[in-house]
Amino acid sequence: MTRAGPGLFERITGHFSDGRAIDEFAPEAQTFYSVRDNIQRILNSRRKALAHLPRYGLDDLSEIYRHLPASAHRLRNEIEATLLEYEPRLRSIDIEINEPEPGMLLSFTMACHLRREGLVRFGTHFTPDGRTRLRMLNSIADED
Repeated sequence: MTRAGPGLFERITGHFSDGRAIDEFAPEAQTFYSVRDNIQRILNSRRKALAHLPRYGLDDLSEIYRHLPASAHRLRNEIEATLLEYEPRLRSIDIEINEPEPGMLLSFTMACHLRREGLVRFGTHFTPDGRTRLRMLNSIADED
């Protein structure tokens, strides 16, 4: 069983990727921000970049970008499979393809159902330079 709170990376550094200290948040919120940071790291990594985890990250996005909009569904499926494999706090994920926000190539809404802490939704945006940005839309903690 997992426990609420930050992941190992955040516990070591004492802060989230946006620079905010972990102790500014309740344990459930720490989990949501930690999941966001981990998902962002995964989506900004490219497959075969880590010899010991060759399937970690996404394939080269230039091929996806070249075949838009048809390739958006392929990317959605790749994101789902990769996140379920490398983010252990996820129970399931629902990904909706959205109209791209201004300045973005692709935009998704990801509803991430966590094993313990509840539901968190992210606006997920792919930039022309190949980066992925996540914005937390909302979260619902379990009341169990």
